[in-house]
Amino acid sequence: MTSKTNLVQEIQALMSALGAANATTRPTPWLNLDLSMTQLKALIVLHHLGAVRVGAVARAVALSPNATTAVLDHLVDEGYARRDPDPADRRAVLVGLTEGGADYVTTLLSANMRAFGEVLEHLSTEELEALRQGMAALQRATLLRASGQRATAAHGRLEVASRP
Repeated sequence: MTSKTNLVQEIQALMSALGAANATTRPTPWLNLDLSMTQLKALIVLHHLGAVRVGAVARAVALSPNATTAVLDHLVDEGYARRDPDPADRRAVLVGLTEGGADYVTTLLSANMRAFGEVLEHLSTEELEALRQGMAALQRATLLRASGQRATAAHGRLEVASRP
């Protein structure tokens, strides 16, 4: 019987091999990305937080407000972000995504899902069911880790709400 440590290592190796195989199959929007890592981080922060003050973006990307302003200037110049007056404080400014910026982030974030869906079409129904159960367990473990809770031995399976 394979140990838990060995299983984790095998799964990590499979994930790495899957990523490498996927990267060589065709270009993705990620390969055409013309943003620095910090600009991309700020773009994704704005996608998740919505329109916020520069300080919120600065904290999320771990930069000074001045450095964050320069990053956001580039995103505004490229048409991905916009600045608007803060209705709660006329002296403050909110920065948020433009419609084009929101579409761009959605395209980036959904590219891997579309490609993954194409791969899933090659699996049998039984393989898809096994993968669904594994993904549900992975989701449960991720949520437990994120919330700081410990998994209980009595309830080891998460029911997926949207079953076909």
